[in-house]
Order: sequence, then C-alpha cells, then structure tokens
Amino acid sequence: MSLDTQKLRRLKGKSFDKLYADHAAKWREMVETARDYAQTCVGKNEKVRIGDIIEVIVNAIRIDPAFEKHTKDKGLSQKYWVTYFAEYVVEQVYPQPELKKGPK
Repeated sequence: MSLDTQKLRRLKGKSFDKLYADHAAKWREMVETARDYAQTCVGKNEKVRIGDIIEVIVNAIRIDPAFEKHTKDKGLSQKYWVTYFAEYVVEQVYPQPELKKGPK
C-alpha cells in the first residue's frame, strides 16, 4: 500500500485534499494514535511500517462523520476511497522520502 501519483490525482480531483486541510489536527492525531497502537501489535523490537498504520487508520476513517459526509456529498460510493484517503492522511504526517538515483 502506498500513495502513487494516480491515486493522489484522483483524491485531489474529488477534493480530499480540502477534507484533509479542514480537519488536519484530527487526522494527525489519528495517525499518531494508530502508530502507537500498531507498535503494541508488532512488538517493541520491530519497526512499525507505513502499511501497519494505514491498516489501523482505514477502520477509523470508514466511520468518521466528516469522511462519510464528504463521500456522500460527492456521490462516491466506491470502497477504495477509504484506503486511498488513509494512504493520503498517513503521507501527510509521514511524507515519503524523495527517491534519489542510486550508485551505478
């Protein structure tokens, strides 16, 4: 699971970036709580991965009133919007590192 350019364009096309901006503090808190919860599940000696956080966030976003209103107002009934938005939210808090060209 990761946010790619195509998903990002689709999210922005449906104003999910505005949904994030309108509730940024809530989404950030959600990600930080999910990170802490995921750490308890994977164990202290293992690294929490972005995918672990996304899996926790998906269930929270699915029942979030602001998300529900946004998808209803936009007529977006497809289930993939939950995962796409979860990926977007996590990337806003933990931005993907820039890919650099490796050594030849």
